[in-house]
Amino acid sequence: MSAGHTAAEVRGPAPGAPAVLEPLREEFFRNAAQVDCGERDTRPGLRLLGEHDVLALGAPGNRDGHLPEAVRLIEEIAASCMSSAFSLWAQRMVIEFLELAAHSAAAREVLPGLRSGELVGCTAMASALRDVSGIEEVPVRARRVDGGLVLDGPIRWASNLFPGAVVVLPVHLGGEDRAVVCLRTTDAGVRVHDAPTLMALGATASSAVTLSGVRVPSGNVLTEDLPGFVQRFRPTFLLLQTALCSGLAGQSLRGVTPRLGGLNAVFADDAAALEARHASVRGRLLTYAAAPSTASVAELLRLRLDGAHVAGEATRLEVTVCGGAGYLAGSPANRRLREAAFLPVQSPTEGQLRWELSKYA
Repeated sequence: MSAGHTAAEVRGPAPGAPAVLEPLREEFFRNAAQVDCGERDTRPGLRLLGEHDVLALGAPGNRDGHLPEAVRLIEEIAASCMSSAFSLWAQRMVIEFLELAAHSAAAREVLPGLRSGELVGCTAMASALRDVSGIEEVPVRARRVDGGLVLDGPIRWASNLFPGAVVVLPVHLGGEDRAVVCLRTTDAGVRVHDAPTLMALGATASSAVTLSGVRVPSGNVLTEDLPGFVQRFRPTFLLLQTALCSGLAGQSLRGVTPRLGGLNAVFADDAAALEARHASVRGRLLTYAAAPSTASVAELLRLRLDGAHVAGEATRLEVTVCGGAGYLAGSPANRRLREAAFLPVQSPTEGQLRWELSKYA
């Protein structure tokens, strides 16, 4: 096994990234190794972003035309540290959900803390997408009581499950009725399971949750129109997930280019093809982000799937051209390879994306 190509990490902003992101990107890069090995979690990064007032860019939808800026922010953080970018994505989506229900008492109470990063947001809305798509019903059951709802059931997987985190999730009211509610991880009856050991993203407090008799006041019910709510947030949800893919892929490709000399010249065509595919993903991503309502569901699903594929292939190529250095467990290239392995299982999973796209064929 060759131990060559041990040059320092190749870094640089994505094309079109605002200069204001440079110090943020560098800060996340400096801490990436500690975050990756679990010595540091992702909450300080969220607070840093809150200090720069960028956690709510474009929320909801494309408010004030700032969704492309949110895309570029997530790309830049993902290029430095996917764990931090993933926590940012979850935080940004919880802000999105609550901004879409700004009339609710819960939104008025927690949005300031979420925007500042003092509160952490956890999106547990994966089952909402599966329910609306006809794959499986929302597993958390709710019954009406005076003043609100009582919840029982599992949240099978969620991230940012830090103490006191704000969790947004769908619930099953019986029959065809659904609702979206907001609660805290410290509420009575909420049991967050111990986090398992993951191959990457272990600093994101990702685990399962069991709800047992959790009381949710009526002010924490964000909507009882689940299909309509999903229709409103899905473009942002998928576009910002694609930004995770694009940012990771772009950083790996920047690491490939200077290593295409000597024997690695045989990979030049592979690298060029991936550069073209990455440019296609990024071009569509920024176009749709500028006008999210113009993209069809199929176009958004295809973009998300293409982004995950490009990220996976780009990280594998980077490790290949790095030689033995790329096989070192603590190397940035190796970390990106492990981070990319998460993308096909992030909900909507690759299987779900392919299944849904088959309906549009």
